Amino acid sequence: MRKSFVRRGLAAALAVFTGLTAVALTAAPAQADPTLAGVTLSTGTVVLDGDAGCANRVKVTYKVYDPANDAYVTGDVLGSDGDMVDFLFPSQSSRSGDYVYLTDWIFICGGFDPVGRYTIRTELEWTDDDFNSHVAERVDTFYVKRPTSLSYNATPEPVKKNSALTQTGVVKADPVGYGAKYGLKGAVVKFYFKADGAKAYVYQGQTTTGTGGRYSKKIKATRSGLWKAVYEGNSFRQAQTAYDAVKVR
Repeated sequence: MRKSFVRRGLAAALAVFTGLTAVALTAAPAQADPTLAGVTLSTGTVVLDGDAGCANRVKVTYKVYDPANDAYVTGDVLGSDGDMVDFLFPSQSSRSGDYVYLTDWIFICGGFDPVGRYTIRTELEWTDDDFNSHVAERVDTFYVKRPTSLSYNATPEPVKKNSALTQTGVVKADPVGYGAKYGLKGAVVKFYFKADGAKAYVYQGQTTTGTGGRYSKKIKATRSGLWKAVYEGNSFRQAQTAYDAVKVR
């Protein structure tokens, strides 16, 4: 009887111990690491006059997977020359489940900061359950460009079929620094035509601006339709497109 009682007692104790061990091993699963799920910019191109002051030009929104709500986001903004332009310390604007949204603004000065390709270097920092620090990085880009203007006129209107249609106008650009727009010499202007009833434009030729940004190009007109002149810009100047409808008789 004694042995039987002792065995039953040991079995009960072992069951209790085993149950506690199982609970201890399965309790409090580790949280998944935070992740920078996305970065959204309010614009990919800032068109900024050289005489403009400093203002909040680009809104940056971060989407972060952060169940424990303990991750930290910072960012450095570098200009096209590689120098630091701004720092980002985004604050939480909303939360949806395990995702948090943080926002901040980039300030850019018209007559001071450079034009061209800008870089945002973002760091996501967090500490794991063992108090080890981790950093994840991401790079995003946008452009700062100076404004331009494009005037365009196709003459004569109407034009006789198979006669020359003269494309004329002026391309102007804002200086990289301070000052008013000036005629941009050496700019390429391309011409396209879409006939009445057609769905797409067809390339017709191009020319280069001369003194004062003026251009002129003769192209044969065969059908009525819509002409357009295109200045494609570049990494630091704004693109422009202008249109002129012409009847052929």
